[in-house]
Amino acid sequence: MRPDIEQQCGMSIRVPDLKYVYDQPIGFGCTGSYKDGGQAILDMNIQYDPNQNSGGAHISFVIEGIGIEKKMSSVGDAIFSVDSESGTPKLRSAAAFGESNCGPATHVQIKQISGNNWHGWIAEEKFGKVQKGCRSEKEFTKKYRCVHAMVGNNAMTAQLAGVCLLRKREFSLENGFSYDIFMDMIKSLRLSEK
Repeated sequence: MRPDIEQQCGMSIRVPDLKYVYDQPIGFGCTGSYKDGGQAILDMNIQYDPNQNSGGAHISFVIEGIGIEKKMSSVGDAIFSVDSESGTPKLRSAAAFGESNCGPATHVQIKQISGNNWHGWIAEEKFGKVQKGCRSEKEFTKKYRCVHAMVGNNAMTAQLAGVCLLRKREFSLENGFSYDIFMDMIKSLRLSEK
């Protein structure tokens, strides 16, 4: 990842050695700044052919200079909140896909994750059997994992709202971006401030 992008967005993450259709390497860009109460958006197009504009084929983190616990307890745009009964994180309904084109999500699985200078959660929405006569969009089939993530520390928070990734590990973008490669990226994530 380029140092200027890392400095502007306040986050570094390993970028896999994958290429678009025109043999160009994929990479992140950054807009905005997380400093002074603002938001930075770290975005990477993960479509094999970016000219197709199929939508939703981006890994986009929103980064803010606010601690993760404070962000979760605020009434706002946090992806996760704390369940008042169990005290555990839950995916906010406003952040969830909620349903596919053929029916609602049947289950949300939340897993705690941690890295070098952060901790957080990843939620995976699972979709049930398809209604008779309905053909699911490819992202909502068993071939994909639809996830949301929120990571942070006492000084910063980074959120990823909804991306569907290939269940199968592939080292090409032709069929989509692999969940396993995404998780390798997440493990490399580092926030600029502690």
